[in-house]
Amino acid sequence: MKQVLQHRIDSTFAHYDVNRNGVIELADIYALANRLLQAFGEPASSERGRELLDAYDRFWEMLADHCDADRDGRIGPQEYREAMIEAFVEGGPIAMDFLEVVQSLLDIMDTNGDGRVDSAEFAVLLKARGLAEADCLTAFGHLDTDGDGAISVQEYVTAVRDYYTNPAEDTPGSWLYPKALERV
Repeated sequence: MKQVLQHRIDSTFAHYDVNRNGVIELADIYALANRLLQAFGEPASSERGRELLDAYDRFWEMLADHCDADRDGRIGPQEYREAMIEAFVEGGPIAMDFLEVVQSLLDIMDTNGDGRVDSAEFAVLLKARGLAEADCLTAFGHLDTDGDGAISVQEYVTAVRDYYTNPAEDTPGSWLYPKALERV
């Protein structure tokens, strides 16, 4: 596997390991969800907040089911790496739960309620992931592949698959996680 793809997998592992204890656990997934709720100014008790937390519960279940090979409730770097290679690099299917998580994420990003995620709304997510504000518009331009001024579920899912399979720079997927933009 190309070094850049390995770096991207390791970068997302680091992103998910919020408490930096070397494993991904349910607490890390909740911390990510709470980070997004805070970034969007959405209370966890609101309907949209509960939907996002429910989606992240499903995301954890999907992640644990696919990645936690020893079923200890913790996903180590090697378990994560092998599962991501199988799921994306080797062309495994994307589970419906993943699509639901993406939809919930896009729903929470749609802060003006117009049914679309525009560049300003998407920038909140990217900044929560560590991308500099100046780069958010460029990133949005890469992800909005149909040029309609909004990110769709399909565009986001396509970018995720691209992130894990295409080592080229300046592709839609290369802009999902800021650490992946660093030179390897």
